[in-house]
Amino acid sequence: MTFSIAIPTYNGADYVAQAIESALNQTRPADEIIVSDDGSSDETMNIVKEYGNKIKMFCNPNGPSGFVQGWNNAISYATMDFITILHQDDLLAPTFLEEAEKALTQYPKVKHLFASCNYIDETGKVTSTPSFCDNTVKYYSGKQYVKAYYTLGNPHIHRCPGVITHRDIFKVCTYRSEAGHIADDDFFYRVGQYTDIIGLMKPLASYRIHTKSETGHISDIELSKRLLHDYDFQLKHFNQNVLFDDEDRQYFKHLKYRFLRRVLGYGIKAFNLKDIAYAIRYA
Repeated sequence: MTFSIAIPTYNGADYVAQAIESALNQTRPADEIIVSDDGSSDETMNIVKEYGNKIKMFCNPNGPSGFVQGWNNAISYATMDFITILHQDDLLAPTFLEEAEKALTQYPKVKHLFASCNYIDETGKVTSTPSFCDNTVKYYSGKQYVKAYYTLGNPHIHRCPGVITHRDIFKVCTYRSEAGHIADDDFFYRVGQYTDIIGLMKPLASYRIHTKSETGHISDIELSKRLLHDYDFQLKHFNQNVLFDDEDRQYFKHLKYRFLRRVLGYGIKAFNLKDIAYAIRYA
């Protein structure tokens, strides 16, 4: 069993060294660590180059291609059995791969694993720890995983750091750019069609909240418009996922209309006809 840690980067100079260090400091060393840059214009690549042959470095000469395609580019360079994506601003706990390997050895047919994560701020201080973690290993069917993903945690049972997926899964289930801002959620909702899932109910990763992140750097109205589009996308493609049921449909409808009302409210308050028209388009 071998592991790739793939780090997609784009203008990540503030935190990328911390992400790389967390990948290098695993008690069970990664079999390869990849940095896949999407055309950074800051010091990201100079920082990465300082690690020399400790990591493999790739650069997209046609970037930036968008954060979702950046993930897919990083995955395409990975050569090991299992691949974990580590965002440039997130962290892995030192025992992450060690504990994941033990669990995957116990359940050799499973091809997708997640660990819960802490939330941290710009300084790395933990701001929130999942309350449901009991240090157990849980086994989920695909359908159970879908329910657990959006009913446990705030807002989800896990985030991107701390997820491991077998390379075979990416042959049939990829991150979709069309899913927009929630392309990670979209992937997690679909992956259970191809494998059962292991959950490590222990915060073995850290998800950073900061103002330069993909979410943090945009306005609330822009984020609301993105999410309105994205949950509409989920509903339009709902029947493609055999795991979904009526409860899941209602969940997506609730979120779609939550953001529709928010965009409409912004438009009316500011008398912005473009925002009003945007909301009406999804009504």
